[in-house]
Amino acid sequence: MRRSQAVLIVAVLILVATTLIGLLFSRPKSPPTLPLWERSRTVQLFFALEKGLAEEGRLIAKKSTVAEEAKQAVDELIKGPSERLFPTIPQGTRLLNLFVDRQGIAYVDFDAQLREGHTGGSFGELLTVYSIVDTLAASFPQIKKVQILLEGNEISTLVGHLDLRKPLSPKFSFESRT
Repeated sequence: MRRSQAVLIVAVLILVATTLIGLLFSRPKSPPTLPLWERSRTVQLFFALEKGLAEEGRLIAKKSTVAEEAKQAVDELIKGPSERLFPTIPQGTRLLNLFVDRQGIAYVDFDAQLREGHTGGSFGELLTVYSIVDTLAASFPQIKKVQILLEGNEISTLVGHLDLRKPLSPKFSFESRT
């Protein structure tokens, strides 16, 4: 009986030792890295060019909601163009919030710099507003209209020319055909 107990104890000790050694020397498996095209997507940003708006493609990270991706697109629009185009949003402007309702209206809330830093003019205002609206509508089919807010409040106009009291539909006709 003592011999069978000793054999059992040795067997258990060997089992425990091999399990511990296996745990110590095994490396945790990291999840596979997805290719860039599966982790990102291209959005169309609209910037000023001569007498209209022109598109510039930009990569953003894929997110779980349209609103999260739309925020990235607007942040990229705020950064400005990377090529021969001109910015439409005043430098220093910050996006405070963005959400999309069930009807497909995106509410885009900027800080006051959008108004305070704007150079003015009816055409300049038109380009600023529709660069935002067209960027969101072109890049996200779920977004049908855009309501621009400042500091969480609805505004009647940005700099005095364009009525912003209601959500706006895209107007791709302002694009410059180059």
